[in-house]
Amino acid sequence: MTQSSLTTKRKPGFVVLEVILLVMALLYLFPVIYLFGASMKKSAEFYEPLKLPHWYFGNYAKVFEQTHLFQALGNTLYICAVTLAINILVSSMAGYIIGRNNHRYFQLLFYVFLSGMIIPVQTSMVPLFKLQQILHMQSSLTYLCLLYVAGGIPYGTMVYSGFIKSVPRELEESASIDGAGRFRTFWSIIFPLLLPATGTILVTTVFWYWNDFISPLLYLDINHTPTLITLIFKFKVDRGVDWGPIFSICVLATLPLIVLFLFTQKYLIKGFVAGAVKG
Repeated sequence: MTQSSLTTKRKPGFVVLEVILLVMALLYLFPVIYLFGASMKKSAEFYEPLKLPHWYFGNYAKVFEQTHLFQALGNTLYICAVTLAINILVSSMAGYIIGRNNHRYFQLLFYVFLSGMIIPVQTSMVPLFKLQQILHMQSSLTYLCLLYVAGGIPYGTMVYSGFIKSVPRELEESASIDGAGRFRTFWSIIFPLLLPATGTILVTTVFWYWNDFISPLLYLDINHTPTLITLIFKFKVDRGVDWGPIFSICVLATLPLIVLFLFTQKYLIKGFVAGAVKG
């Protein structure tokens, strides 16, 4: 029996599998499709879920007229950019050192980093709020960035230390023979190879920073320094049950995440697979 005949016999099974996967994909996409569709409906049409939208953009106009959307977007982008830069910088170097050393001291250090992921965030809210008052950093974006950095470094170190084991040591030995120091070797040779791990951290942590509601609500003044998620909350309180503009602002807040995921999904998958196999 030839390979082509085997492929022909298996083809119906693959078709059924593809149909099942397509149906599952549509089920997962349905909330997103409904969100976009509902944002295009007028108030009178909103409670007719099966009625197709008429591409009504008045809801989006209300969002731009009645909210400080660009200010909230700028604050959110600032938080994500600063936090990710520090997180990647620190956790990549920490993960590199921990992953390349098998000494008991470094293993203990690895568990110290992991302990930061065990402590519930809720238990530290009151002390962190009092610390913010002591430092006179009320409603400070920088203070919120520092909190996110402290919470993100343990996860980033775990991802990098697992991924670094898939990078051959021979690359570092060759660089050392050529006269490169440890620091130059890391940034010129090793760090570019950690791009899948960096993509994994980028996507997963950006979703966390972007969608976090409790921390901006506690540590920022939502009237003067709003983030996107607190702006949506305030807009919902002000609008009541006028769902069209509320869905529209949710769409505008979701679009950057969708674009980011489309461009970084391959790195996310590579990072997860490499960490699982090599870690």
